[in-house]
Amino acid sequence: MILPIIEKCNQNCLFCSAEGRKDQIEKKLFQRIISQAKDNLIISGGEPTLSTNLFWVIEKAKEKKLFVELQTNGITLCYKDLVVKLIKSGVDLFNINFSSHRSLINDKITQTKGFFDKKIKGIANLQEQKANFRLTCIVNSLNYKDLEDYVIFVNQKFPKVNYIQFSFIKILGLARKNPQILIKYEKVQPYLLKAFEKCQELDIKFITDHIPLCYLGDYKNHHIDYQKISQGEKPKYSLQEKMKLKECEHCTWSFYCCGVRKDYLKFFGKNVKIKPIK
Repeated sequence: MILPIIEKCNQNCLFCSAEGRKDQIEKKLFQRIISQAKDNLIISGGEPTLSTNLFWVIEKAKEKKLFVELQTNGITLCYKDLVVKLIKSGVDLFNINFSSHRSLINDKITQTKGFFDKKIKGIANLQEQKANFRLTCIVNSLNYKDLEDYVIFVNQKFPKVNYIQFSFIKILGLARKNPQILIKYEKVQPYLLKAFEKCQELDIKFITDHIPLCYLGDYKNHHIDYQKISQGEKPKYSLQEKMKLKECEHCTWSFYCCGVRKDYLKFFGKNVKIKPIK
């Protein structure tokens, strides 16, 4: 269950999918969503660490014994006291939006300057405090050629990372207004596979999403949809957001794949290429 608790953010990412989303930011709604959550609660924003309701939400979630994931850009985590307080409050996993290890690219993606070092410090604080954290890399036209180097950087700087998630960019929110950062599957594929290979070489756990299985080569078991369907789960959001094409009917992996994102199909139209596995 995802719970956005604030609209405000200290960055303005080119691909922000929260842009234009109309959420009710009030405690009454928070309480209802928490009561409906079964196993886990993903706290998001905006930037949730800027919300005065953050610790109240965590407290209510822990009262229900929910697994709490905090989605954050990591900037405010440069304050060690805040990290310690969040860990003690019961955050089980910190999900850090970290889409580039290069400060200049990071500044372009986030449309902010001067925060990169704070983000690095924030992640370092999580590692120092032995917190569980994952890094989310939103794959786009500005960073896709650097993915292998990104993995090398993470291994050197944050060897205690739980895992990396490589999420192909969604064409939602601000991404619709910034088409220069959009990219096709076929362009990303060779760089993504090299990054996966490097992860295996360095023994870094990784997962991926929002790209069809047919582009993953031998790494299909690292796709979130594949993992859920293999375990007998229904990937609710994927089934809503993605669809299969006619070519998918003859793909060996079709059962485990939800297809292409609908927003990707809408943007690229007839130029969408699928590579059925036979």
